Amino acid sequence: MMKLSEVARALDLERSGDDVTITGVAPLEMAGPGDLTFAGKKSLLPRAVRAAAVVVPPELTAAVTGPALVSATPAVTLGQVGRLLGMAELTVTGIHPSAVIDPSARLAEGVTVGPLAVVGPEVVIGPGTVIHAGAVIHARCLIGARCIIHSNVVVGGEGFGYEPGPRGLERIPHFGIVRIEDDVEIGACTTIDRARFGATVVGAGTKIDNLVQIAHNVQIGPHSVIVSQVGIAGSARLGSGVQVAGQAGIGDHCVLGDGVKVAASTGVPPRAEVPPGTTWGGWWGQEYRKAWTEQVALRKLPDFMKRVEEFLKKAGA
Repeated sequence: MMKLSEVARALDLERSGDDVTITGVAPLEMAGPGDLTFAGKKSLLPRAVRAAAVVVPPELTAAVTGPALVSATPAVTLGQVGRLLGMAELTVTGIHPSAVIDPSARLAEGVTVGPLAVVGPEVVIGPGTVIHAGAVIHARCLIGARCIIHSNVVVGGEGFGYEPGPRGLERIPHFGIVRIEDDVEIGACTTIDRARFGATVVGAGTKIDNLVQIAHNVQIGPHSVIVSQVGIAGSARLGSGVQVAGQAGIGDHCVLGDGVKVAASTGVPPRAEVPPGTTWGGWWGQEYRKAWTEQVALRKLPDFMKRVEEFLKKAGA
């Protein structure tokens, strides 16, 4: 346990209200006596009444009446406080005896490989990277430093490539690799295919959720966010800081400029070029405001058709 003042000093944060004792961290819905929680909006503050204290952004300082910490990143601060209090994190260390590591693989200092994970021939893994249980890293793939690869991820599996031939579909071999740069996190059951030639690339600092499919020769820029169940088709190129929301589909050979945001369930058509800094939405992806306007109009269509029919009846048509 820690006093709120001790937490404030440790994290160099502004404090207000009584100097209460903090014994844990919890979300708003579960926070009780002794817990520190966070609220990012004024409307959420009433839900924090049972908590010992709340972390708020600077713009909510005046709205808080009880004990509080002020942070520009309340959610991050809550995680930091959890560490200060010694709350358990999911951690694994070392090489598990059941892991299969090819003798030609090169693992830097401090790499962790979990149970039943597989590291193939000539794989290179940077320092401090964690490979969780059941993950598979295929031959010659390159993994940077401080990456986290969660359970059942497959990096470097053969891409989906076929061409019609005299005997039906002919399989095209894939001679390339996957290159994962530093500080990338890859969620459980995600697959990243090796390139036909060259490399499929995931840029530094990018965070990928569970159940994502990244096809051969895709290039993802640094510090991007790819949410669960996204599918990115072959040779698509995503710039820096791109955000792709859940269940979106990115067509082959698309180009998404820096800072592009793709809304949930959006379909970006093959070979589309999305300008930097724009937000796209809709099944057949387009600029978000246009897509939303079309959806609103579509919902009004049944009522509009009734009015048309009534007009035609009155007109005797």
